[in-house]
Amino acid sequence: MKILLIEDHLFQREAMQMQLELITTPKISQIRTAASGVEALQIMANFKPDILLCDLKMPEMDGITFLSHISELMFTGSIIITSASNQIVLDTVQKMCMSYHLKVIGAISKPVKINILKELLHLAYVENLTNSTFASHGSIKSKAFTEKELEHALEQGWIKPYFQPLVAFDNAEWQSCEALIRFVHPILGVLPPTSFLPQLSKMQKDAELALLSVNYILQHQAHLAGRSVAINITPMTLMHSHFVDRLLDIAKQQPNLCKQVYFEITESDALENTGRALKSASRLAMHGFNLSIDDFGTGYSSLTLLDTLPFDSLKVDMSFIRAMENSKTAAAIVEACLLLSTRLELKSVAEGVETQALWQRLQLLGCTLAQGYYIAAPMPVERLTDWHQSWLLKVDKHQLQQKIASYHA
Repeated sequence: MKILLIEDHLFQREAMQMQLELITTPKISQIRTAASGVEALQIMANFKPDILLCDLKMPEMDGITFLSHISELMFTGSIIITSASNQIVLDTVQKMCMSYHLKVIGAISKPVKINILKELLHLAYVENLTNSTFASHGSIKSKAFTEKELEHALEQGWIKPYFQPLVAFDNAEWQSCEALIRFVHPILGVLPPTSFLPQLSKMQKDAELALLSVNYILQHQAHLAGRSVAINITPMTLMHSHFVDRLLDIAKQQPNLCKQVYFEITESDALENTGRALKSASRLAMHGFNLSIDDFGTGYSSLTLLDTLPFDSLKVDMSFIRAMENSKTAAAIVEACLLLSTRLELKSVAEGVETQALWQRLQLLGCTLAQGYYIAAPMPVERLTDWHQSWLLKVDKHQLQQKIASYHA
């Protein structure tokens, strides 16, 4: 394998080069180094690396700009990001690479550890042999985790919820969060749900994951400051023989549990004619747990469920929210869903709010809560406090801009 190491710091560049020279498996045939993105592009005019080790913060041309350039050059090798930047920056850069169809194996925090570097090089070697495409950021989409590996990950606490805040449209206040399961792999980084959740479902771990989220939320109440958290459950979770019983056992020890968590029912079409699932959902409601229909608008049976179960809110499917600006049909569907929620006195949640324009439009339509990347990406629970401070600053800035605009109008 041929490697190009891009690092502006001389000592770190030499240290990583020495580490690469110590690695014997997989075999490295040639190592070239560059101190900037500009120099790297010059080298790549005559040198075709199989793997790029790329820093992000560099002079002349930073790593982010460099990566966008090599996407235009149709670079097909593997990429390992090496950076001291925080995880939010790394996640965003990897998403950018995914959109550019670049194959990112993972990201290494500095100082680089040789065992992690060796593992990622091995993954890159396997990828080059199979010529597969990395379509997910920081992970291998095609990697199939074994049941033993996933059981080990659960035992180690690597599979846990991230939290995406929901804020009110009327005053921009942080109201609640949604818990979204992530696999925080010690080498591959944060893996998307598609890389492991289907296998966990086959292992019938849905109910265990829901209860894992409940316990995790209880352990991290200080970061949530008493705000409720939505947990996704499927009809299969509801039909699990002991799910509701175990949840109610926890509630006996935690009397405020029904205010700390609520449940979003996914795949609601599959719930309509399932007696056991309806029984469990009814028991949850009877014990004070709020229920929400997830992805509302994608199935006609959701309308029947609104009349069957005591739902507290409905979440409009993000596919309609995102399409609102360019599709009259999507906009009409969203307006109809919001009107229905108003008539039924339900809270409405717009999922997929990713621009200020969408925020303003949904605000005018009277939607209750917003969720999406305009507000925040899913994050570890420890980052919620810092996010909240930055969100308050963003809101203040937006309100100031509105005042200035109205003054000049």
